[in-house]
Amino acid sequence: MGVIAVDRALSILDAFRGSARPLSLKDISERTGLYKSTVLRLLGSLETFGYVRRLDIGGYNLGPKLAELAADYRASFNLEPYVQPVLDSIVIATNENASFYVPEGDKRICLFRSEAAQMIRDYVRVGDALEATQGASGKAITAFLNGLPDTVDPESLVFNSVGERHPDMAAVASPVFGLGGALVGALTISGPKSRFNAKERKNYARTVLREAIALSERLGVEPNSLPRV
Repeated sequence: MGVIAVDRALSILDAFRGSARPLSLKDISERTGLYKSTVLRLLGSLETFGYVRRLDIGGYNLGPKLAELAADYRASFNLEPYVQPVLDSIVIATNENASFYVPEGDKRICLFRSEAAQMIRDYVRVGDALEATQGASGKAITAFLNGLPDTVDPESLVFNSVGERHPDMAAVASPVFGLGGALVGALTISGPKSRFNAKERKNYARTVLREAIALSERLGVEPNSLPRV
């Protein structure tokens, strides 16, 4: 059982999820179901600690404290020196977006990302929480939540999605493991399904599988635990 005031304050922060524009007092009240007077009081506390920022033109945005916490969250994984160069390499090789997702409850969190120089591409931001049961990376994470099995073949380490999270987007993904075969996350290549025909998905699958295996070995997986590709 939570603390009512804390639950309400957190519901206010959740009200900003998916919104790229400032929210008015009315917006927040409607999204949380709280009275405006309650929202205003809690916003004062959140503003004091830097979690929201009141704008001169009216309305509220998320504050800088959340960016600090997001950076601390990412740093707690200590993965960036390993993962980000891999994502950048994938983008150079495929000219499509590359992302790294980690499991978080019933969600998958985009922890790192590298963007391709494409006019039309999928839109995902670092920190976005997506459904764990959707998309190629969601399938990869869900299938290996219990870690790396004793025997595994290359085909079982590649996952595809076409039009699942968004009707116009597609992706391929492979799981990444660490010490003891524990699941770390999933590497994903994604973009418009018009550029992800069967031939390209096969090419991207080889790329993401190769990079996921190499990354897993750098993170501590025994080389003979994974297939050669």
